[in-house]
This record gives sequence, C-alpha cells and structure tokens, in this order.
Amino acid sequence: MHASADQKLLMVGWKTIKVHSLNYKSPGFILPRGVTRPFYAHPSRMFFLASLDGMLCVCLQKTCELVVWNPLTTKFKKLENSNSQGFYKVDSDALGFFVDSSDDYNILHIKRRRGTMIVYIYSMELNSWSTVRFLKHRLYHHYTYLWSPATLCGGGLYFVVTQCHGRLDGLTVIRFDVNSKSFSELCFPNVYDDEVSGSLVNINEELHMYVCIGNYDYR
Repeated sequence: MHASADQKLLMVGWKTIKVHSLNYKSPGFILPRGVTRPFYAHPSRMFFLASLDGMLCVCLQKTCELVVWNPLTTKFKKLENSNSQGFYKVDSDALGFFVDSSDDYNILHIKRRRGTMIVYIYSMELNSWSTVRFLKHRLYHHYTYLWSPATLCGGGLYFVVTQCHGRLDGLTVIRFDVNSKSFSELCFPNVYDDEVSGSLVNINEELHMYVCIGNYDYR
C-alpha cells in the first residue's frame, strides 16, 4: 500500500493545534492551518494514543474519556458508556487502533484495574464494545509491567511489555491478531545485558525493533 502524496502533520502546542501539509509539490506546503476542537479540552490536557487513516484516538485527561476524532473533518465520537467502557487510565492501560477483515475500524483497549485485566474492543460500525480473552496464566496485568503504545503491522497489533527495571527476563512482545481477535507471545531479541529496552516501528509493512542496551543518565 502506497502512502498518499499529501501527508498531514499534526502539531500540538500549549494552546493551539495546527495541521501542516507535507505535500512538497505544493508551494504552500509549509503553511499551517488551525484545527478547531469540537469538544472542550485544552491541548495540554489531551493524550494522543493512536492514529489510523487520518483519525486519532484521544484521551481527555480531565474526564479520562476516549474520543475518536478526525481533525480535518472535525467529526468525533466519544466512546464512553454507562458500563464504564471507553474510559482510559494513562498510567496502566494500553490501546491500539486497527481495521479488521470486514473493513470495520476498531479500538483495542487493554484495561488494568485492581490487579485484573480486561480486554475490550470497540467497533465503529456497530457502535458497541465487546470483550476478548487474554493469555491464560500470565502476570502482565500486574502494575510492575509497563505496556508500550501499539504498533500496527501485517494484520497484528504489537506491544512491547517491560517489567520494571527493564531486565531481559521481564521483556516480551505481545501480538494481537486483528482478524482472529487472539493474543500470542513473541520472544524478545536475544540480548544479554542487565538493562535492555526496545521500541517497535512499521517500515513498509515490515516490523522492526530498535533495541537499547545499558543504563541511561538523563542529567
């Protein structure tokens, strides 16, 4: 699949959100235009969790609501319901945005609360939530594990799951198959070091991992 010749870059400032066109064939490509937010939320109080085909999944910090928003058309949809689905906790949850085999846009929400894990899927076509099973007899629900943002690639959503302190025996990659709606575990690269971290990226529909070794001094 080829990328559009006219890509958009969303720039989030302290008070404003602007869209830059990246169509270099156009003489005005560097000229940004402001984005009107159809819901009340200060830009500094919005968490951008995932994007797909021009749509963004955003968490509103003040209310923890999940919102699917298209900044170019200004259309949006709040996902919360009376069963407490559609509310996101930044410090413990994980999320991915995908299209399944029926061309339905979905939000995968991995929700950790009080030592338990529940996995929800929101269907934009059905406008409803459903649950799927996670891996049995695993401890990834525990708060000592940190979940990365999801990387969509080749029919799967991939998460790097890191145990506190980033030790190799506490690292794994979790794959969610967007068509079978099932989870699996992948081995982390065979790197021998006490301090390891990894980040995933999709390059031309191939999954790549950037691995960092050693301790970091941020001073």
